[in-house]
Amino acid sequence: MKRLLFVMLMSTSGFAYAEHGCQDGYIPVYQGGQQVCVADYNLPSWSNQDSGPAVRSTPRWADRWGAIATGSGAKLGAVVDMTSEKKAKNAALKECKKNGGADCKLNISYHNQCAVLVTGDSIYNTAHAATIDEAAALGIAGCEKEDVNCRVYYSDCSLAERIR
Repeated sequence: MKRLLFVMLMSTSGFAYAEHGCQDGYIPVYQGGQQVCVADYNLPSWSNQDSGPAVRSTPRWADRWGAIATGSGAKLGAVVDMTSEKKAKNAALKECKKNGGADCKLNISYHNQCAVLVTGDSIYNTAHAATIDEAAALGIAGCEKEDVNCRVYYSDCSLAERIR
């Protein structure tokens, strides 16, 4: 009976010991009484590699810029998804001029957000926020302080782009 119990305990503890809590491709190593997991270079998947097992990398994001420019005669130039603020500003001014604006001025530049142009009966303003709805609420609230019949004339987003 004692021998059977000993065999059962050994087989159970051996099974638990084999798992070690390391993820696939790693094996346990004991350093100073502490277990750490290291790459198992004896696996066939290592034969053509110089580094450890594939580890999921943290996503990398690239900023994306947008801008809004306006000119006389209610001319608008708006761009999104530019790779820099300078490119966004220049492209918005160029777009405004292309649309017939003679004296185009930059109204807003923004990155990784949404923007709106809100018009009222006699003024316009711009706003940016995380979403179009938030930007619209800000823009309309600002417009309504000075004007009536405020509404969103233009809206778009220039959101960060995942590059890895």
